[in-house]
Amino acid sequence: MIARLARQYPAMLRTGFAYMSAYRAEVLIWILSTTMPLIMYAMWASIAREAPVGRFDEAAFASYFLAILIVRQLSSAYIVWELNEAIRTGRLSMLLLRPVHPLIYYSAEHAGAIPLRALVLVPITAAALLLLPGVHFSSNPLHFGLAVLTVALAFLLNYLLQALIGLVALYTQQSLSVMDAFFGLWAVLSGYLFPLELVPGLAKVAVWLPFRAMGSLPAEILLGHLDDGAILFGVLVQLGWLLLAFAFVLALWPRAMRRYEAYGS
Repeated sequence: MIARLARQYPAMLRTGFAYMSAYRAEVLIWILSTTMPLIMYAMWASIAREAPVGRFDEAAFASYFLAILIVRQLSSAYIVWELNEAIRTGRLSMLLLRPVHPLIYYSAEHAGAIPLRALVLVPITAAALLLLPGVHFSSNPLHFGLAVLTVALAFLLNYLLQALIGLVALYTQQSLSVMDAFFGLWAVLSGYLFPLELVPGLAKVAVWLPFRAMGSLPAEILLGHLDDGAILFGVLVQLGWLLLAFAFVLALWPRAMRRYEAYGS
């Protein structure tokens, strides 16, 4: 089965890319609508013009929020909304008849959108590096490689956690409200709104939670802010949450599908 999936998945990725390319204007609008890091940069930069905040001067804030923007775009998922719609409309029934698990099918669609997001990010990143003085990332190739790895793991973790929240639609009508609460926690504890190191008490808690693993961890690695021990710890926490999320999805999916059938969808 794994061998067959390995042969089929590249074709599914191409299909997902073609599907998202057909809606490239929608993808572009979605990307441009998630510009909170640019807003936060403007706010923090105005503060840093008076005096640096910790290690962060204006250029450091620009580098940080540019890295956060890149991580956010390349690791985000929207499976929770798709699952909610598929469950509500009964479209999930059609997906269950396919020889490929619905979550694998959706993952190919999500992954197919990443190249389009990357294409949009290229000019944004190039403009920032050229126009904002002092903006830079780590020059260590290892940091770049680890940033790519942790972004990929952040995408998988985000996808699985959203899948779990999406399945809540079979137990309550408020699953999207759960996602709103999840996003609120993520925004604060992931480093999306501010560098976590500026609030040391919060940072000590956040390093153990999945939110940072889906947000500032890859950004901090890309910027060269972490030493080897901190990188290893962060990756281990990320892998731990990923395995835990995968185990919960495996356990919940069959139970949720029995409930889905009970509703006669």
